[in-house]
Amino acid sequence: MDVHAALDFLSDGFALFDADDRLVVHNARFVELFPFLSVLGDLEGLNFFALASVPCGEWSRVSDPDAYVVERMRRHHLADGEPFDIPLETGGWARVRERRTPTGGIVSTWTDISELKEVEQKLRDAINGIGEGFVLLAPDGRIILTNASMGRLFASAGIALKAGERFKDAIEAAQQAGLFAPGTTDDLLALLAGRAGPDAEPRVEIALGNGVWLLAGHRRMEDGCLVAIWTDVTAQKRREQELIDARSQVEEQAAALTEFARLVSRQARSDALTGLPNRFALEERIDQLLAEEKDQPEIWLGFIDIDHFKTVNDLVGHAAGDRLLIDFALFLRSQLRTDDVIARIGGDSFAVLLVGVDETEAQRIFTRLAGATRSNPFLINGHNFALNLSIGLARTGGPTSSASSLLVCADTACCVAKESGRDRVQLYDAGDPKVTDTHERVNWAERIRSALELDRLILELQAIVNVAGEPVGYEALIRLGDDDGGVHGPAHFLPAARRLGLMRRIDSWVCRRAVSYAARLVRRGVARYISVNIGAPTLADTGFQKEFVQLLDLHPGCEPALRIEITETEAIHSLNEITPLLSQLRRRGVRVYLDDFGNGYNSFDTLKQLPVDGIKIDWRVTRDLLDDPIDEALMKAAISIAYSLDLELVAEGVETDAQLNKLRQLGVTKYQGFYFHRPQTAEAALG
Repeated sequence: MDVHAALDFLSDGFALFDADDRLVVHNARFVELFPFLSVLGDLEGLNFFALASVPCGEWSRVSDPDAYVVERMRRHHLADGEPFDIPLETGGWARVRERRTPTGGIVSTWTDISELKEVEQKLRDAINGIGEGFVLLAPDGRIILTNASMGRLFASAGIALKAGERFKDAIEAAQQAGLFAPGTTDDLLALLAGRAGPDAEPRVEIALGNGVWLLAGHRRMEDGCLVAIWTDVTAQKRREQELIDARSQVEEQAAALTEFARLVSRQARSDALTGLPNRFALEERIDQLLAEEKDQPEIWLGFIDIDHFKTVNDLVGHAAGDRLLIDFALFLRSQLRTDDVIARIGGDSFAVLLVGVDETEAQRIFTRLAGATRSNPFLINGHNFALNLSIGLARTGGPTSSASSLLVCADTACCVAKESGRDRVQLYDAGDPKVTDTHERVNWAERIRSALELDRLILELQAIVNVAGEPVGYEALIRLGDDDGGVHGPAHFLPAARRLGLMRRIDSWVCRRAVSYAARLVRRGVARYISVNIGAPTLADTGFQKEFVQLLDLHPGCEPALRIEITETEAIHSLNEITPLLSQLRRRGVRVYLDDFGNGYNSFDTLKQLPVDGIKIDWRVTRDLLDDPIDEALMKAAISIAYSLDLELVAEGVETDAQLNKLRQLGVTKYQGFYFHRPQTAEAALG
């Protein structure tokens, strides 16, 4: 049986893409799940974008088809193995898993989960079909889940119940809005706050402002979550005997709903593969410990990574790799105390929380754990695996005064352990330069990845003007938005992005936005352009080259309104790696500039090697033009070369009248800087 025939036996859709993102092989189930692809004929050889962008019935099931395609491309290129769900045009659902191969390709599988989705919907419909109001609260009183009846009750007072908000706040707001009769919520709030006393009846009667009576039954579960069920007992208040019957009915419903709530709560705090607590549950437990009295015992967190786990998946496959993770979780449990908290953070990363031990004992425990793991063979599919662990160790106190900061510090120490040779225990030491550098990189890596995933990158435009001060184009300048609403300039995060290898993703994001803005200018008939910075290492990436050409193909005619500014030319071995792409872009009508001219010794040599249409004078040269004769000479040389080679020249960093007058005197005719225009959002700049 050949490979194609074997793949056709799979119940899941299967596709393999090569390092250039072209479809190499797929099975019959893949075409069954996505029948609209048949219009493309032979699929093999097509790239994923061509497949994902075919108009289809799936698009009718999403609010924004363009955003849906962008998100599918993002998850596809991420290929991190994490499952996610997509709608099918048949009305069903498929669960997608995509992983990178050792050669840079992507293996994609699609599992039909339509029946599972139907079951989930039936459960939610069942809860929403219950006449009683239902709410599930986290231990801290925040809303996890409500049903339609509870939502309608509060909506009648103009209050929306939202997940993550405190139920107590919603009750108080509704009381002020007149939903409840005066003075009838005191017992309810006391019950929510745990002040009702151990012998108090876990139910209170609530009078609404419109004369309706509700019976609020509350039950605290073992994990601290609380289930509240509110039943309309207006008629029962008039007929006491019927009230007794209603209470019996509430008890039965409460038991069923509590069981459902327990299931929801457990799933929200458990790792689906190993059954261990997940990161959320771990952080919750740490915060609970930190909230206790000040004289609490020491708390230590060990962040554990299995060294070279990718080779296990490559050797025996991901299913067997999952089996190994399950066995390792059981092994961890067998090696530690019963009250030690063990959690799976994700992938091959685990964490262990120790309470009541000092530094010496904590290091001894984790050193022993690493040695025991090293000596224990794990048998999977006939293969014996000896695992090594990199462990980062951190304790509460000082900079680690919260669960999130403790995890970051332990993760940072683990990264230092891996960078120092792996198979070791590394204590977090804020004074260690290695730890400080790694901490900064881990912090920026998380912020940059979060910005990419949550679309928090910002593109601003700064005008490029002619002698008359009229805009002829705009340079696209990237910013990074923070959780707290702050905005960081490129000098803050791009150096970290370069070190962490994230520039390819950032450059791709910028190019998508810039090309769309250029296409907008063309459609409006505006004779201006968008100029975008792209690093030479990104331009040398063959995958990016194909992606960028495909992006231009999706916006035909945008090329005259697009400029490329080449940066980081010193970061690639040979400029010949990008010359063919630049020549192709110029033939299509995209003009190419050499950026930061005059900053470094190789600007003139680079100009000799690259096919460009213009140069942009580095802002530092403009800044020192009036005071430094060398910068004036460099500016004169650049102007002379530009005129001789018929190149366009733009002077960056113009901020004063004196600078502008000097540039005009020397013969510069295009300028950019705060003197003319401060960067602003694309919508504001383009109108």
